[in-house]
Amino acid sequence: MNRTFLCLFLMVIFLPGMAAANAEEVLVTVGPTKVTASDLEKAVRSSPFATQFNTMDAPEQAVLRGNLLKRLVALRLLRLEAHARGLDQRESFLQELKDFRTSRLYRYYIQKLREQLQLSEDKEKELEAEYAGQADALAAAKSSLLAEDFRQLRLLTLQMLREKQHVVFHTDRIVDGITPDTLLMEGDNLRLTYGDIAGQDDYSKTPDASQVEEQLYQRTELMLFAQAAADEGVNVDDEVEAYADELLPAMMLEELESQWIPDDKALKSYFDANPEMAQIPERWHVGQLVLPSYAQAAAMKKRIEQGESLFVLAGRYSIDSWGRAHNGDMGWFKEGEGVPEIEQRLKSMKDGQISDIIHTGKGYHLVTVIERRPGKIRAFAAMKDKVRQRLVDEKLAAYLDGLQKQYPVDWKVLATGSQADNNGG
Repeated sequence: MNRTFLCLFLMVIFLPGMAAANAEEVLVTVGPTKVTASDLEKAVRSSPFATQFNTMDAPEQAVLRGNLLKRLVALRLLRLEAHARGLDQRESFLQELKDFRTSRLYRYYIQKLREQLQLSEDKEKELEAEYAGQADALAAAKSSLLAEDFRQLRLLTLQMLREKQHVVFHTDRIVDGITPDTLLMEGDNLRLTYGDIAGQDDYSKTPDASQVEEQLYQRTELMLFAQAAADEGVNVDDEVEAYADELLPAMMLEELESQWIPDDKALKSYFDANPEMAQIPERWHVGQLVLPSYAQAAAMKKRIEQGESLFVLAGRYSIDSWGRAHNGDMGWFKEGEGVPEIEQRLKSMKDGQISDIIHTGKGYHLVTVIERRPGKIRAFAAMKDKVRQRLVDEKLAAYLDGLQKQYPVDWKVLATGSQADNNGG
């Protein structure tokens, strides 16, 4: 994303240990906000590559850090713009935060109930005697008993909380003609309407009473346990704040995408303007023998024509290290990725045919096509998701460049790198 990001990418490669040096070190400022080394390390730990990170070499780790740092900057820019547009005051945003808070409190309370459970010493001994020498069966038996104990404890706790909050259900109101405002449950500090349970698409339908009742009881349990956790002083403010920081950029991007792509016509127009997207290039599974001189290549070609295997000869004589290590099997290449002189021959050759001698800057080649997959043109319907992603990526790159004029981005990491260079680091 423009020259600044290129400079950042190169600087992070040369400073792979930088982020771990000082957790509070500011790497980038984005308007009034900042990205610290700690933020970057958190992003590394939560990335899909976290479990593989320590097995990567230093350049690979640096590339990952650089890409994640660019992403953090993009998220900061989107979050600032979301605040500027008032997305953080929208009812949908506030409701989602409320729902997230409730779900986190509920999890804490459920975990607390689980932690109260343990088998008695007598029961432990009884099971160990019954399943002696059967470790897996013993573990399964213990798990089954604890699960049943938890079910009973959860139901008893739920009943106690219902009584404490004086909860009353109005399931008799789940009938044809029910409206979003119809009250279905009420208590001292909580209430649920049909609109809290059903989606807008359900309002015009005759409700399925059993399904609505099940959802009503589940939502009531969620609210009661969450309230109990809050009453006990469980604080999830940090988690809610972190979730809000993730949610706002997502909402901002969703809003932008609806502007950029109001309907499928925009996608089709972009698809028609970029016909190369529909093309699946021809692919070849290639065998190759590379020699240092024309004379040696001619001699090898003659040996192959007399019945020797190109692959056996490549394993012995090829000056291409990969080819020699893999007995001439070069794997799959797609059109546009290989050496042009070789690609031209591959297109006109039959599978299994040995080429004439091809001279490139790497030597004198003899190639063969082991198998091929012809190119084809994909229809728009099959490409819609890919077209959408590419169009969004294109629009977003330009949009983020524009946001940097409103919220200046100062790459402290570049200044750090320059200082290291000046100091001989």
